[in-house]
Amino acid sequence: MTTEGKVLTGFMDRRALEAEFRALAEADDFETVKVRAGRIAQRGTDAVLPVFLNMLDTTDPQLRGGLGQVATLLERDRIVAALRGVARSRERPEQARLGALTILERFLKEPVDESLVIGLRDPNAVALQSLSELIQEMERAPVAIIEYLNQLAEQPPEVPRMLLDAIPLLPSNPHLITLLRMFAQGPDPRLAQTAVEQLGRIRQPEAIAALTSLAATLPPSLAPLADRSARKLRMSGVAFPATGEGSWRVLMSPIDGTGAQVTWFVRHADDQPHGLLLGVLTQDPKGIIVGFGSPEVPAENLPPAQPVGTIFPVAQADDAPPIIMLETPFEAARAVLRQAHEQNWASETPLPIEYRLLDAWIWEIPLPRPGMPGSRGAEGQEAEESTAASRHPNAPTETAALLDHPAFVTWFWQTPGVQAAARKLGPQHLLAARTAQITALAEAEFGPDVRESYCRRLEGMAEWLTIAGQPETARLAQAAADELAAHPPAESPFVRRMIGIGLDVAAISLRGKPRLRRAK
Repeated sequence: MTTEGKVLTGFMDRRALEAEFRALAEADDFETVKVRAGRIAQRGTDAVLPVFLNMLDTTDPQLRGGLGQVATLLERDRIVAALRGVARSRERPEQARLGALTILERFLKEPVDESLVIGLRDPNAVALQSLSELIQEMERAPVAIIEYLNQLAEQPPEVPRMLLDAIPLLPSNPHLITLLRMFAQGPDPRLAQTAVEQLGRIRQPEAIAALTSLAATLPPSLAPLADRSARKLRMSGVAFPATGEGSWRVLMSPIDGTGAQVTWFVRHADDQPHGLLLGVLTQDPKGIIVGFGSPEVPAENLPPAQPVGTIFPVAQADDAPPIIMLETPFEAARAVLRQAHEQNWASETPLPIEYRLLDAWIWEIPLPRPGMPGSRGAEGQEAEESTAASRHPNAPTETAALLDHPAFVTWFWQTPGVQAAARKLGPQHLLAARTAQITALAEAEFGPDVRESYCRRLEGMAEWLTIAGQPETARLAQAAADELAAHPPAESPFVRRMIGIGLDVAAISLRGKPRLRRAK
């Protein structure tokens, strides 16, 4: 081929490559962007890099996001070095330098040190561009904020502050309000307070909803500020947003032997093909440990509505056994989560990031004031009566019988100490030896924190059983809690039997090990 032919071919290849890059900005969804980015990267770093660098001065966030996807597929050492070179070069257009910095930070997770931003006219430009990228990604997938915040947690402390300070410089946007709500629930109290204050200055219905939810989910040091800010916005004439179609219903599992409880909040309008589901896993004494959910659950996959107090099995995926759920009043379920929040605050453990994103679904509904219909006091009256009855002189005292109830099937003591005690007793032992081991375990392993945790679990089960229409068993659960709070654990029939069942389970496990080894 002649020299002119080679030049023409190279020119045509470059024009075709530029067209492929521009097509990134026209993609309708993230999967298409990834596919097109993969095709570009297949041409090789040598061919792609010159065109890639010339496109860094784009002002189109979607094209810049496509460039970021391409960057992750090229030879890492070369693309990082090239982007750092553009970021440092004062001869390059400022927009190109900002594009290079954004791709280094957002897509390649490379630290952006001060030397890379020297000479930029606007120190906030990097933060503003990063926030614009986030808004663009959240338009396609709101959960993109989770990855964004996870990456942000790996940056130096001044980076989140820089982003937070830049938010007021952008036009108000629901996705930025979500970001502020996430900052407000984060681990840094100074950033949290700034985020709440910024929300209080945004005259948008979404800001009122965010502040209302924060008034219920923030610790006592910040919740009053969120509540006051929401009330000021309402008094200034900002309307409270609609809370969505359909009413909430709640399904709640019994508390299991580890203190774990699953709660599903479900909302679905009869004329809609999809519904919303928020799942929360709590565990005493840790608090909320998992949150998950989707607003696009097919209606046929949602559990059918049942009257409050109905217990029924719900199928699980992957051949897991069905989970037993109780149709529960909305405010009773929120009260359980409030108690879990307090455990997170006490241990200074941030709420899980997925829960922080989704919790506004249920907390943007204002908490009922004491004495109002639907308040904890009114709704919990039956449970209060059950508690009072359990303390009556005629209440049941043989609390060990509680462990025969199906809801307590997983309640047995399981610790290394139980394993050691079962091994010491052996398959043949006297009742006196077993009794002594149970006493020793109760005295050694049921310290104040464990006792308090089991009291809370039993009280929680008393309320669960009350809602389920089983007042006698509810009174027995409350009696077990009162008994454990008032007397040494070794004197509690409930605790002693729970340890005894644990010894039996451990003994069966120990006997099964040799057979398992032979089977292998």
